[in-house]
Amino acid sequence: MKIYVYGIIDSNKQVNEPVYGLEKARVYNIPFRDVGVVASDLAGPMPDVTEDSILAHEDVVESLMENFTVLPVKFLTVFDGKENILSVMENYYSDFKDNLNRLRNKVEFGIKVIWPGDKIKEHLIKTHKGGAQKVTASDGSPKKRFMKEKFEKYKIDKKFREKASKCINAMDVFFSKFAAQKKLEKLKTENLLLSAVYLVERDKQSDFREAFEHIRTARDDFRYLFSGPWPPYNFVILPRKSHPFKISEQAAMFDKVFHERNLVGADKT
Repeated sequence: MKIYVYGIIDSNKQVNEPVYGLEKARVYNIPFRDVGVVASDLAGPMPDVTEDSILAHEDVVESLMENFTVLPVKFLTVFDGKENILSVMENYYSDFKDNLNRLRNKVEFGIKVIWPGDKIKEHLIKTHKGGAQKVTASDGSPKKRFMKEKFEKYKIDKKFREKASKCINAMDVFFSKFAAQKKLEKLKTENLLLSAVYLVERDKQSDFREAFEHIRTARDDFRYLFSGPWPPYNFVILPRKSHPFKISEQAAMFDKVFHERNLVGADKT
């Protein structure tokens, strides 16, 4: 019998609440020392990668979040028997334990901010051209003209990045007051101003949401996506050596499914 794994929790007790995962199988806990591996039996072949199967996996992890600290593992992680799972736990116990201790009573929120970057850059170009000398054929060799044009573009891009950083910093000040850790990606595209994840203490969730509401109403030309609370996918730290549970891949998959399919400003449902 193959065993499908959902996550690692900070308890070696059985899951009392009835939870059902892939193939509608009952979820149970495989204890190892003072932690456990939450799993279900997989009777059929490996499930297809569909939105329904991803959601089934995530539903289990979210259920575990209510009562435990959970380290979600890679979607479609399957083992041949409990012995192989216990062998992995023996080898990586200290990694899992360190993460469970650090992430206890913390959840993750995702925020994306979309701004009119194309219009902002267009305005910067027009403003810059109005005050800059036009590059003409009389400005020396083609090489010199090319270098002048490149330098003008560099100055516009620099102003664009500076404006973006100013907006991001103004927002991040509010979020960071209530976050234990954060990861920011700036200007992934011209219009995606910010893609961020924040690690927040459970008792500061309301404060963090209020900070978001304050930011959301400040600019009506920006759009926002707010999601969470989630398990701390983006804040699990594992060694560079080959690891059987690839949390980062899981985070990317759920980011695509959940964070980008809804328009901005609403919590997950």
